[in-house]
Amino acid sequence: GEEAGRMRARLASGAGGTFGVDDIAVAWATSGGFWEAEGLDVEWTPVRGGVKAAEAVLAGEVDGGYGTWLPVVQCRRDGKPLKVLVSMALALAQNLVVNRRSIQSTADLQGKRWAVDGLGALSHTLGQLIVRGLGIPDGSIEWVVAGPPPQRIEKLLSGEVDCSLVRVEEAAVLARQHPELLSRLLGFEETMSLAPVQPHGVISVSDALVRERPEVCRALVRGLVRASRSLHDSLDDFKRAVREHVTERPASLGPCVAVSDEEIEAIWQREHDSGSFAVNGGLTQEHWARNLAVYAELKGDAAAAALPLEDFAAPGFAADVLAELGVHSASHDRPGASPSPAGADTAAGPGADSGAAPA
Repeated sequence: GEEAGRMRARLASGAGGTFGVDDIAVAWATSGGFWEAEGLDVEWTPVRGGVKAAEAVLAGEVDGGYGTWLPVVQCRRDGKPLKVLVSMALALAQNLVVNRRSIQSTADLQGKRWAVDGLGALSHTLGQLIVRGLGIPDGSIEWVVAGPPPQRIEKLLSGEVDCSLVRVEEAAVLARQHPELLSRLLGFEETMSLAPVQPHGVISVSDALVRERPEVCRALVRGLVRASRSLHDSLDDFKRAVREHVTERPASLGPCVAVSDEEIEAIWQREHDSGSFAVNGGLTQEHWARNLAVYAELKGDAAAAALPLEDFAAPGFAADVLAELGVHSASHDRPGASPSPAGADTAAGPGADSGAAPA
């Protein structure tokens, strides 16, 4: 039960046993004390990809899931009781690393073995969007289910696969440590141009949790929004989060990734300048209209493009949190047309919560 007024939430992580820069806001909400400051203790269960995370929520094994948004929308289309609560980010920090012996250019991708987390999960969906952007038929790629990034890296190094999307920090280190075998074929900018709308992560919960434990939902949203603001506003906070979850993580979770200070600063600058951090919860109508257009095309489900946000999300919690914290002054993730309480969509004044790490 809940002790001394504290709440508890069990979350399935589609990222598996480790977090990287592509999961950094949920990682930082956990270790930076943001959820703890909301009176919420979060317990993570690793699973292989966002599809498995959604299944774990629906099976009642966990209270919520972290993974890409596409399986959540798919569940709603199938009449299953799952809703997006808040976005982890608005884009994705992954690069395409290839075996340089078999792939020298994007033209060589056709017919190759491409490692993914799971079919329909995050790296598979981004892979499909990249392939589509390059004009390569999806069916000409051999998608190999390998699991989260550390498992995909093992297959790259062993030669079992020809390419894989891995976390941006992992890509930098792999290309540096194995220059004879691996190279980074598509970096941040190339990926963004091929797939401008990306299958970023969200926290999703069951309809029952929304109904029966709204205080847990609110704490999850508020803690994650404050963590996202902290990462956007502070390079030092970003560095600390990367140190705790990437460069100095416990060996029991997975191998550390020796990304340099300069590389971390460059990653932060790119994430910051491209508006990747979901400083206002990432639930704007405009953002989701773009997401649904991509979903409709990818899944051949034209009607999905017109889904109202309330059909697959519970945007009221983010709206309430923004009414309390103020809207962040960043130029992206602006909730203009979103459902929000009166006064919540004005620019943040000096009193708006910048999201500094809890003391």
